[in-house]
Amino acid sequence: ALPILSVVDNIRFTFLYIEFYSMGRTWVYPESVIPYSIFRYIEKGKAELCIDGEEIIVEENQIVYIPQGCKMSCRALGESFEFYSLRFTTSVFYEGEDMLAEYYGIPRVSVNEGEDVYFKEIYKWVKKDSMVKKCFVRGNLDLLIGSLAMHGNKVDKVTGDFVETIEEKSLRDRNSKKNEQIDPRIYIVADYIILHPSEKYTPQKMAEMADLSKQRFSSLFKINMGKTPMEYVREIRLTTAARALLVSNDNINDIAYACGYEDTNYFIREFKSAFGFTPNQYRKVARE
Repeated sequence: ALPILSVVDNIRFTFLYIEFYSMGRTWVYPESVIPYSIFRYIEKGKAELCIDGEEIIVEENQIVYIPQGCKMSCRALGESFEFYSLRFTTSVFYEGEDMLAEYYGIPRVSVNEGEDVYFKEIYKWVKKDSMVKKCFVRGNLDLLIGSLAMHGNKVDKVTGDFVETIEEKSLRDRNSKKNEQIDPRIYIVADYIILHPSEKYTPQKMAEMADLSKQRFSSLFKINMGKTPMEYVREIRLTTAARALLVSNDNINDIAYACGYEDTNYFIREFKSAFGFTPNQYRKVARE
């Protein structure tokens, strides 16, 4: 029998974009729905963020976590405000749940305890023209998330193990049934889709890849990934497209085709439905 894997063990983090910004006193970011998760490392200055109605003051040497799907606005509170902004998505998403906060215990705001090095390494590597840069980017993103998770959890100083709190035990118990049903064969298919977003997929084809019946595969996939197989394919294609829009200057037609869309107009409609922006608007806003 194949081993059972938990949701947390199999969440994958997909890097999208990183940039360093230097803003003046008048800088304001209007309220917007954020279509990806963000970590911001504040290198200089102070700002006020409003995340889903909660006002937060962030300042130098802090890291703020901004979850996917939230409403956020921001304004500078000093002469200058400088920060790294790192954008990414998670492969598993359950409606109404903040995966990084609920499963990893990552707090809204953390004091930097050396995590700035991961921002700087990612920023350095994305600028390089190297075939191995993706390895370093992914590795440093995982290290950053792991390190921030340590901030939100109590750790035994001798063993280095997490000490489970009453709240964490309650969360684990609440999700134990979900975790016990996970079949790792699903991840073979999920990983293949990530690497080959342009292929044509149907639930039947994916079920055959996992050597499961269509009905059983669809049921297990929903339990594993929090979405149907075709919803996952759509999300991977659009996430891949979003990243291409940020890290390349390729035209929209080429990006659409590379991500499995033969009809560019359909791709634009799908993209706007998912991210709230057309591809061109998304590229422009993200780089401002």
